[in-house]
Amino acid sequence: MTLLQRLFPQQSSLSWREMLFSALAAGIAISLNAWVSHSLLPGDYRIFLAASMGASTLLALVVHHSPLSQPWAIVGGHLVGALSGLLAAALIPNPVLACMLAMALTVLLQIPLRCLHAPGGGTALLPILGGAALQAEGLGFVGVVLLNALLLVAIAMLFNNLLPGRRYPLAFAPSSLMPVKPVFREEDLLAALRSMEAYVDISPADLERIYEHARNHLREHHDGVERGSL
Repeated sequence: MTLLQRLFPQQSSLSWREMLFSALAAGIAISLNAWVSHSLLPGDYRIFLAASMGASTLLALVVHHSPLSQPWAIVGGHLVGALSGLLAAALIPNPVLACMLAMALTVLLQIPLRCLHAPGGGTALLPILGGAALQAEGLGFVGVVLLNALLLVAIAMLFNNLLPGRRYPLAFAPSSLMPVKPVFREEDLLAALRSMEAYVDISPADLERIYEHARNHLREHHDGVERGSL
């Protein structure tokens, strides 16, 4: 592996169709979210769309198969972030220390609640950086975040099931998309992930599918090489 490849590793292998669809879907999704939220919320609200929803939109429409992009991760992750940010702002006047507490609380709560969602960390900072006017909204701010998150999940479910091969959420994926012949047991894959002592952004089911496809590719390539050498 060259130095350039190490510094700029490949992040995905999406086709042009997937890339264009994801870009268009993400743009439409955030616009719909902003329009519906603005229409439903009172005009005196300081914000009608949390900026962190932009990051969530990217995850939900581009990395839709990730455990971090599933409905509960989006909704729960943002709610935890919003509540953590409000609590930190209320307890600590110093914005630097308040940001530290908000982020620590967000991580400590998201992981055991199984709603780890990186953009929720951005939501946690909004009440602190937004100042007294945003903090004064209190649970109203949480309501805005909840509305944004629920709308995003609904839009993601619509768009992600338009293209063949996409499945969202993972919990309702058709069984035909899973490997026909299991390679590992789910507990084996979970044990392997835990042994790495780090969060790996992929589900055991996707690991099994990747291994199955790689094994099929190797078998086909090996058979082709053997036939070509005859």
